[in-house]
Amino acid sequence: MMISSDEALAPAANPQECSLCAALQAIIAYADGQEGSRISVSMENGRLMLTGEVETVASLECAVFIAECFASRPIIADLAIRPQIHSIAPRHTARRNLYLNDNRSSL
Repeated sequence: MMISSDEALAPAANPQECSLCAALQAIIAYADGQEGSRISVSMENGRLMLTGEVETVASLECAVFIAECFASRPIIADLAIRPQIHSIAPRHTARRNLYLNDNRSSL
């Protein structure tokens, strides 16, 4: 997951809220299954706001679970699930090497 600077981390905001958002964003970023996620954490009216995109529903559920366990505040998850693109091109078949000679002796 990519960690990016966010408006929630502006110096004018409450330092405790900024610390909470930064810590939670880092924990989510390094959690298993979040490698392709881009989640930002901010505070809005005393609630944690998770915004961005994830790769799967499991990634979304994991991020929300981490936020629930980490902070005892209401959570709003505005996370989009990135659609997976499937290619319709034929798969490459394994090629056999017809020119392979095994010249080893049977000893």
